[in-house]
Amino acid sequence: MSEGMFIPDMVEEDDGGVAAEHAPKLTLPVITAPFPESQKDNFNALRRSLVTIACKDVPGAHYAFDSSVLSPLAREGFKALKGIIDRHFGAPISIFGHADPEGNEIYNKFLSERRAEVVFGMLIRDVPTWERLFSHHEHTPGDVWGDDAIELMLASLGFVADATKKEKLGDVIREYQRIRGFPITGRNDVALRAKLFAEYMDFLCSDVNGKPFQLTKADFLGEGATHGAFQGCSEFNPRLVLAQSEEDGFKADKVNGKDDRATANFDNRRAIIYFFEKGSKIDPKKWPCPRASDPDKVSKCIAHFWSDGNDRKGLLLADKRRRFGKAVRNRTERIAQVEKTFACRFYHGLALHSPCEGDLQMWVLQLMMDGPHEKGKDVEPIPVSNVRYVVIASADDEAPVIRGTTSANGVIGIPLWSRIASMRLKLDVFSAITGSPAPDGSKSDDDKKKPVKSIDIEAPAPVTDDDLSDPFKDEKTFVEFPLFGGNLKRIVLKFPPGQEPISLEPDSNEPPVAPDEQNLGARQRLFNLGYGIAEPQKWTDAQLAQFVKRFQKDKKLKETGALDKDTIDRLREEYGS
Repeated sequence: MSEGMFIPDMVEEDDGGVAAEHAPKLTLPVITAPFPESQKDNFNALRRSLVTIACKDVPGAHYAFDSSVLSPLAREGFKALKGIIDRHFGAPISIFGHADPEGNEIYNKFLSERRAEVVFGMLIRDVPTWERLFSHHEHTPGDVWGDDAIELMLASLGFVADATKKEKLGDVIREYQRIRGFPITGRNDVALRAKLFAEYMDFLCSDVNGKPFQLTKADFLGEGATHGAFQGCSEFNPRLVLAQSEEDGFKADKVNGKDDRATANFDNRRAIIYFFEKGSKIDPKKWPCPRASDPDKVSKCIAHFWSDGNDRKGLLLADKRRRFGKAVRNRTERIAQVEKTFACRFYHGLALHSPCEGDLQMWVLQLMMDGPHEKGKDVEPIPVSNVRYVVIASADDEAPVIRGTTSANGVIGIPLWSRIASMRLKLDVFSAITGSPAPDGSKSDDDKKKPVKSIDIEAPAPVTDDDLSDPFKDEKTFVEFPLFGGNLKRIVLKFPPGQEPISLEPDSNEPPVAPDEQNLGARQRLFNLGYGIAEPQKWTDAQLAQFVKRFQKDKKLKETGALDKDTIDRLREEYGS
């Protein structure tokens, strides 16, 4: 699958950042051994990990360099956040702030936490938190909100100084106070900020209809306690590590070098909001992420590093950048492989394969079925929506299992554990055809009222039977289909001519697409879209022409039977990559 592929119902990306569902996690078989009779009071203990199910990023464009002030650009992103909240009602969240490597680790610990806390304060409408961030910046002297922040917020709400009248900030404040109906002072004081911060929070944190929404502390891991709801990761988990040649150039340039370095590190300034499985709970006292106010803030973070954590976050290759989720082309060093930029093991585990931190890599199926037939009319297939499924990861009886429900577009996302895999899909066809579950198919109301599992990162969690890892009651009635996955060949260059990334990017020297690769890639996509017979690599030229003509006819293209540019472009559009 090409990097950056758009997954229907799973990933949204626009100026507001990325809002995404995570691939479902594999349920692995549990293998235990019995204790001897003499140790009958002993038992096997299992510990379940925290599982991320969705994410929303607050990208670098929404923060200025060395700043935690949220830009009005973030408004679009929080509209998308509301959609995730609605789809995962009751799923607790946690916010992780990040900084670029400019400055020292302690400074960046405070700065990154402020970036997370400003989002937390906005989501729960905690105006005093914003006032504290405005008034106290002794640990981050560069992150001073000041008059500039007030001017930015006022402008976002439509209050802008008239340059022709030589108006200043005080004039704009007086106009704001007059319109809002409270004492006119023209001063940037606590009373003004209490009103302005609350209104700017509502402006940023609203749904697609412009209606403000907010959360409570109970919606966060740790329920808003000191640890769990938000934290800063300092510079320990960079999404991008620059090349040594870049760093040398920035140091040599005494005029623009610092600004250019800040621009290059744009992707590292961010906050990520993770959603966890509904019912997940933590003990805040055992949470591995320290607050910036903790005396052992840096050493406690370092205690959770990978053994090569310092290399992961800081080792520079001479002539290539390193990015999380991308391997450096034609390099064999371990540090040049994918996912080797995050130093913290704990954060790495949460972010692994997250679309908010790197390229989404998964198998994607869209299940369709014939719609009602009408005489003399073509029948458009319709998505197999909201139907239960089971995926067994291999033919082995003890293979990992995924259980879930198809999306509104009939999409299933399966974690990519191998680029060539044989799987089995079991589908609730009865529900797909009738629109209702089979008798005794879904959980009863009593089952739904059972307590959900509690997740403890340090100790075994109590387990209940209210879990998708348990078989569906009527799973034996599901219809089974074999799935065969293989490497998807390219049909076009990842980067169009003239739009190649700079030479320092990990994949900048991607080779051109050879004719044989394009041909096989087109065959694979045709087959996956429902055109042709199995084993597309074995199609004859006559068969290929027949299947291409059928595709061209359906898509209202010129029926040439050849893989011309228009056909290749349409294949890529239909397939998503």
